Amino acid sequence: IFQRTYWRSERLARFFRRPWRMLGASVLFRIPLVREMTLWFGAVDAGRSNCERLLRAGATVVVWPGGLDEANSVDEPRGVVRLRTRTGFIRLAVRSGVPVLPMFVFGELDAVEAVRLLPRPLASWLKRTLRASSNGFVGRYGTPVPRRVPFNLVIGDPIATAAAPSAAATDAEVARVHSLYRAELSRIYHEHRDAFGYGGGELVFSNQD
Repeated sequence: IFQRTYWRSERLARFFRRPWRMLGASVLFRIPLVREMTLWFGAVDAGRSNCERLLRAGATVVVWPGGLDEANSVDEPRGVVRLRTRTGFIRLAVRSGVPVLPMFVFGELDAVEAVRLLPRPLASWLKRTLRASSNGFVGRYGTPVPRRVPFNLVIGDPIATAAAPSAAATDAEVARVHSLYRAELSRIYHEHRDAFGYGGGELVFSNQD
């Protein structure tokens, strides 16, 4: 939610020349108040059919590939930035013939800390069954209010996708774009980490389909 405050800015509204919509987990739209906040930030359900409809309509779709898995991560050692880079959103881009634009936000990890509220087995069950995070978040003065830290959004170079006439060709194109996506994320992270207070921090990829 904190990261989505970016998308209320006039600067990014000018950056994107096409209408844009960000994606939110389906469970967010089932929780009172959270649903209204998510809608206010301009998010829509992340279901595949909805994404395909948006892309056919010519919209830019903003995706958080790590999603639920990153929200449930509470055991990372300090100095490690772990990204879950699924390939589903890249497959969707390939099938729709649209480019992928890598981005990274410096500062979000410093705004709040994730804390486990439930035993690991129960938290895992909720994640699998309801696709929901059971973690809490602690920020300023031990409350959920995020710390006042700057967020710096770095935008990489777009990665074009090519049409694939067969399933095998689609798989190969997804693998190619995914590799370039990871490389571009790594480049912008290492180029800017010292300037934004992440000096020495390691970027680790954890791939999931």
